[in-house]
Amino acid sequence: MLTADNATPEPSTDSIEWLALSSISSDHRVNTRPVDTGWVDRKVREGFEPSRIGVPIVSHRVDGTYVWLDGQHRGELIRRAGWSDQKIQCRVFTGLTLAQEASLFLGHNDNRQVKTVYKFLARVTAGEADAVSITAIAQSSGWRITDASGEKCITAVRSLERIFHGDQGRDATMQPGRALQFTLRVVAEAWGYRSEAVNGDVLLGIGAVFNRFGSAVELPAMVKKLAEYPGGPSGLLGKARGARDFQGGTVAHCVSDAVVRAYNTRRRNGSLPDWR
Repeated sequence: MLTADNATPEPSTDSIEWLALSSISSDHRVNTRPVDTGWVDRKVREGFEPSRIGVPIVSHRVDGTYVWLDGQHRGELIRRAGWSDQKIQCRVFTGLTLAQEASLFLGHNDNRQVKTVYKFLARVTAGEADAVSITAIAQSSGWRITDASGEKCITAVRSLERIFHGDQGRDATMQPGRALQFTLRVVAEAWGYRSEAVNGDVLLGIGAVFNRFGSAVELPAMVKKLAEYPGGPSGLLGKARGARDFQGGTVAHCVSDAVVRAYNTRRRNGSLPDWR
């Protein structure tokens, strides 16, 4: 709901307060996704209805500032609709840690779909063990997990998590996270820090090979074979997609098959078993 100036209740751990829209900001360590301007534009065109705003959720920090936990899109919609000088009714949490703020963001995200990468980044802020470990592994190999594209950037967090957990099966000698470490290392050494090198299917396919065969895979040999692969990561992905259309299965499974075939080519000793 919207109103003109109203008295604000005394803050508490969890209270309803009327706040000026201009007093609420975003901390992208917590509310990790940027404003979807396309959604805001569409809602402005459809017509602004104050009765449908609901009650956004904010955190009142010890320094006196307010940050969005859920509702930054509605806040931007209100501003764009010309109501930026009004106060809005908010559910206010006080005394939260940064991790607790991130946890609340994960539980309340404007009732709209949040991209996996944004949820992952919030989980890192919240201190979730697996997300923190995966982020550390990526950073140790020179990569960073982000919603941005470009050199050294990874957005394919679903694939990272599946490799980390060994969802496609894991050799008993492989410690959790080891296959992910090997995967990110070899793609960087073979192809550099290119965005094509960390395509989700490419990562998942290579990671599955490490998870299945463990220490039987020689890292220098794998780097050499990937570096020599015709067309690099794009060529590997194209080959896998063609195999998927012809033979079936997932693209990632076909990447694994192509990688094993390439690894075994002209190899006299230590060949890996056929993938399929």
